[in-house]
Amino acid sequence: MSLHFLSWWDRRTCALIAGACLGVAAGAARAQAPAEAPHDSIVISILTMGPGEEVFERFGHQSIRIHDLTTGLDSAYNWGMFSFEQPHFLVRFLTGDTKYWMQGFPSTWLVSVYRDSGRAVWEQELSLTRTEKDSLWRYIKWNAKEENKWYRYDYYRDNCGTKVRDVLDMVLGGSIQRAVAAREHGVTYRSETLRLARAYPLINFGMDFVLGRPADDTLSAWAEMFVPMRLQQLIRTIRVRHSDGTVGRLVRSERQLVVDERYKDADAPPGYLAPAVEAGFAISGVLLALCLLPVATTSTRWAVGIIGTSWSLLAGVVGLLLLCAELFTRHAAYMGHNVNVLLATPASLALVVLIPLAVRESASPRMMRAARSLSILAAVCSIIAVLLRVVPSLAQQNRPLLVLAVPVQAALAFALWRVTVSRRGETA
Repeated sequence: MSLHFLSWWDRRTCALIAGACLGVAAGAARAQAPAEAPHDSIVISILTMGPGEEVFERFGHQSIRIHDLTTGLDSAYNWGMFSFEQPHFLVRFLTGDTKYWMQGFPSTWLVSVYRDSGRAVWEQELSLTRTEKDSLWRYIKWNAKEENKWYRYDYYRDNCGTKVRDVLDMVLGGSIQRAVAAREHGVTYRSETLRLARAYPLINFGMDFVLGRPADDTLSAWAEMFVPMRLQQLIRTIRVRHSDGTVGRLVRSERQLVVDERYKDADAPPGYLAPAVEAGFAISGVLLALCLLPVATTSTRWAVGIIGTSWSLLAGVVGLLLLCAELFTRHAAYMGHNVNVLLATPASLALVVLIPLAVRESASPRMMRAARSLSILAAVCSIIAVLLRVVPSLAQQNRPLLVLAVPVQAALAFALWRVTVSRRGETA
């Protein structure tokens, strides 16, 4: 999930990593000694951390807890570690090549960190056979090694939640996927992203814009588990076939370690249609009112010019970024096939220069024609985006964006025509 875009790890947790290093080292030392010991004494559970205050915390977090009652080892392993100090971190983040790693922390310390930050924590003890516990524990120790711990993070398909899902499914021989893959709940990558980040409406609206047609495909319950809280809910009642042939519930018991409701995730995505309608018709209404005044004064032309230039700058920049994301980054899996590039076409960047030149008192007929033509092109592109909704393979959940952009693009084209045509003998 870029749209992410989002981190699956609490930055306040990262700030406290140094304080936990000694505890981790001690736990690792204890872990190595009993590597071949029987694992009947090991308790394996999933720790699910609820949403936090920051936008990147809204998507929750997840760890696998290993508690060896014999040796005293009690560590929680997660796949959500990253560092802003990594070489070329910003470039990697923007291009979708961010490197994350897996690491373990003392469980009680980790829970206390989330308690202090006001985030709820649940623990689900798993019902696994001795063989499955042994396999899981061996894999985690292998994965925690320096040469194995790194991976390319993916917002939706390879994050801290899907890693937990995949590791458990591996030791269970694919039982989890078989148990949930045929189930659907009508959610999509877009709806889950907007639901979880609804506390940040402007950022959320931006993520809605950059997500393309692939983000609207209905997810299987298996794919839904990219959200840690969904994984927690879905495995709660499933039954799996174990390595010894027995069938039973995966979750033996569940308890809430930290009760805190302040950042509880929303039940449904927000509705941006009404605010988008209001904003779209407000901007377009002002443009139409200005160009329909009986006398087109210099002030009127410059008012149209300022509004038109500001809108074109916004549309051109975000359209260019969207186009670059689709062509040159790994985000294309979710941002690709995005018809919103027709609502905010990169060609609008040319209007940032042309509009001020066209509304000047001394503007040349050629400059005015260029500004009018390009604004009409932008308006036509936005109308094409509306028509594409009837094409099933291109239909995109972008109604709020349509009702915002189409009226403004159309009104801008009409306003530029009105304030520039017939000046200095120029004709349409």
